[in-house]
Amino acid sequence: MVYQDTLQLADRGKGSYEITDLVADFIDESGIRTGTCQLFIHSSSAALLIGDIADENTKNETAPFLARLAPSGSNIDNKINDGMDAIPEDMRYVLAQSSLSIPVSNGKPGIGIWQGIFLWERSTHATERKITITVTGE
Repeated sequence: MVYQDTLQLADRGKGSYEITDLVADFIDESGIRTGTCQLFIHSSSAALLIGDIADENTKNETAPFLARLAPSGSNIDNKINDGMDAIPEDMRYVLAQSSLSIPVSNGKPGIGIWQGIFLWERSTHATERKITITVTGE
């Protein structure tokens, strides 16, 4: 059986936002007990991550840490030309991807007890995000 829908999420600005409950509700709605849940975000300036939910400091530091790895508007010594100054921000996609797959076990996301699913919003421009969620299994 396959259950799929595209969800629209309101933009909350730059940062990381936990969407574990949204995914769990979708899996429950699908009626699938055992299988795979695949998420795909329709954006190159947002990503999906699995992260630690046990420690508030870890949750709050994820987006700033990743932003430091590929900062916006940083001064790069080896720019090819002036038009290349957005490369660090544009290259953030290599740190986190636009799709994520997790197991479905007993009708729930099969992730660890201290893990959560996050949307990492990298853009400062307000925009609605679309995530297609597909649950396959039985």
